[in-house]
Amino acid sequence: MSALVCRCAVLLMFIALVMDIGSYCMAQERRDVPADGYGMVKTNMKVSYGYTDGSISDHFNARVSYEFLKSGKFTLTANANYSSLNVDFSADDLPTGYDPGLMGMNKTHIYGHLGLSGSFRGRLFGCPFMAFGMMSADWGDRRFQRVSGIAMGLFLLRANRDTQFGIGPLVLLNSTTKVPAFPVFIYRHRFNDLWAVNLYGGMFGVEYTPSVSDLITVGGDIDVRSFYFRPEHPDLPERCRYTNTDFRPGIKYKRRLAANFYAEVQSGVILKMSSRVTGISGTKKYIELPIPTRPFIQVAINYAL
Repeated sequence: MSALVCRCAVLLMFIALVMDIGSYCMAQERRDVPADGYGMVKTNMKVSYGYTDGSISDHFNARVSYEFLKSGKFTLTANANYSSLNVDFSADDLPTGYDPGLMGMNKTHIYGHLGLSGSFRGRLFGCPFMAFGMMSADWGDRRFQRVSGIAMGLFLLRANRDTQFGIGPLVLLNSTTKVPAFPVFIYRHRFNDLWAVNLYGGMFGVEYTPSVSDLITVGGDIDVRSFYFRPEHPDLPERCRYTNTDFRPGIKYKRRLAANFYAEVQSGVILKMSSRVTGISGTKKYIELPIPTRPFIQVAINYAL
């Protein structure tokens, strides 16, 4: 993964991670609508569909994770992810001499990954410590593409019922690139049974829990969508990857439908951060594509146990 894409993936995990930290630090903390994410619950199945009017639309995603080993402070989780994405760029979006139709970009792309994730909870240097790692094999364009991974450690400098603050290193592991590292942080504070605030890696969210079955979050997340293709162009590598990274401020509503079943509706505005064509490794950018600001809506059904 490129550094930016990996950062985005980890930021999304932080939402689940900070809620899980709360239960680790104080078992009595209210957790009415549980976190969902790889390695954060015993079993997680989620199907989502997102729509926006633009060159990239109709995003369908299905994912499943299952914690098959839990021994003391360690867990191991198997996970799989399947996505499809409709792409329809104009030739005017690319530099002269590049045609998205002839390059195999304009179509419905199917891609995903299979992986393993692990977590550890304990104490290190007198502080509560959590570690998380993931390795995955990416596939797309009807073939295996690459192996990538993430390793993260988090020292909880403050950990009680209402407040958790942590900082630690994040290392990106990739089969085709160098291994960069940088610091990450989380901050979560619950004011009362109704209101809480999250800061995770620079992102922000305010949570309102009006009942044991409802959760409303106002803030923003980072959405990353990518696919692999073979452009058959003399100025591009044999295999390429397109990655679109957006910041999505908005509101999300999560509702408990039945025991362990939840529905989500998220809506807001898409703001482009990056939209580029690279090689498989993601280290060299060949084309930057325009993505206009536009509204979006996303719905999901989730099973979390």
